[in-house]
Amino acid sequence: MREWIEPKTDWEYPDALNYWDYNRIRNNLLWLNDKANEYFPPEETLDLGNEKAVGEKYFARELNAFEQALERLNKRGYSYNLGETQTFRPLGKFIDDAEKNRLEKGCLKLYQMFEQIEQGKRTAFRADGTDFIDSGEDGE
Repeated sequence: MREWIEPKTDWEYPDALNYWDYNRIRNNLLWLNDKANEYFPPEETLDLGNEKAVGEKYFARELNAFEQALERLNKRGYSYNLGETQTFRPLGKFIDDAEKNRLEKGCLKLYQMFEQIEQGKRTAFRADGTDFIDSGEDGE
């Protein structure tokens, strides 16, 4: 299993999205997907591309994949109100501080949900009420 990395949730000007921020968001989304596959019917692995290295650029399609992954992961569980999923376009709107905060706070909210499930404080189920998963507390 991948390692969860504490998200940055206090983005403000002039904070720039660096390669380590990109990799943290990417890897946290993959961690959440791995965890979701433990509690809900497994889905295909998220295609979030490769990690970035110093000097590598990221593109609108990659940021859109992050946006879509968060939305998809949220719908697999409790369907929290995580704000509006954004779409970025080449040479168009780029990810701003508010959106970086929304994305990372959304990841943190889902992480906290899985922590509560593992601590037995919450039972895993899908927002539409299907695929109820017992927490196993009855000794099974």
